[in-house]
Amino acid sequence: MSIPGFFTAIPRYRLPHPSIPVRLVFTLHVALAKAFELLRSDPPPGFTLASAKEDEITRQLQWILENRLLRSNEVTGFDTRRVKNIIRAPEVSNYDGQHPAKKPDLVVFLLKRESLSILHSQDGLFAECKPVDQSHPIGQHYCDSGIRRFVDGDYGWAMKEGLLIAYVRDGRTIQQDLAPVLASELRHAQLGRPAPPERLQGSLASDRVEALHTTEHRRAFSWPENCGQACPIHLFHSWHDCT
Repeated sequence: MSIPGFFTAIPRYRLPHPSIPVRLVFTLHVALAKAFELLRSDPPPGFTLASAKEDEITRQLQWILENRLLRSNEVTGFDTRRVKNIIRAPEVSNYDGQHPAKKPDLVVFLLKRESLSILHSQDGLFAECKPVDQSHPIGQHYCDSGIRRFVDGDYGWAMKEGLLIAYVRDGRTIQQDLAPVLASELRHAQLGRPAPPERLQGSLASDRVEALHTTEHRRAFSWPENCGQACPIHLFHSWHDCT
């Protein structure tokens, strides 16, 4: 693999990596909802979800997911038999190695994939966390600084899936607020020409959390080692009320 800064040979691998089971993403969506519930009902000292900033929320989410929910069996299926760990802001390389210190907000590393022909440092569910409210326009923040990082091959470039986690205030919704931005001529091409967001039947939904939605995005870059044109990526959208 000819990537600047990589000096040791690695075994052969295949791209894209095998799909992440949708049921595991459903389970993570439930775990996220539980983490937000805990942040409302029993917040750490000095933390208020309704006014907390993006990095503060992300730090608390990672702490709860990694140190409590992954080991407490409070969320069925979210456990150490399926998930190795949840890391906040690990340094990873983009698709061609020109940017070796990209920092996705969260990465969920999975178990039972050790025998696969994969790049282990690039194998996981990469997640970007974004506030969605009056002060953070969806186009500029959620799309340009979130979705495009997957489309451009900064995050999750070896994977078929990625995750966007929204910290929602001011009543924003996927269909009313995200869908029009994805369809607009201003950003449609840059975001991989996605189809309208599709609601996934059977996923958790309540007055505090929207059902999971998915969008498919074309990627314009080519994989390293002559592995061909990158396939489209499916992005899951997990939106949570933060008021």
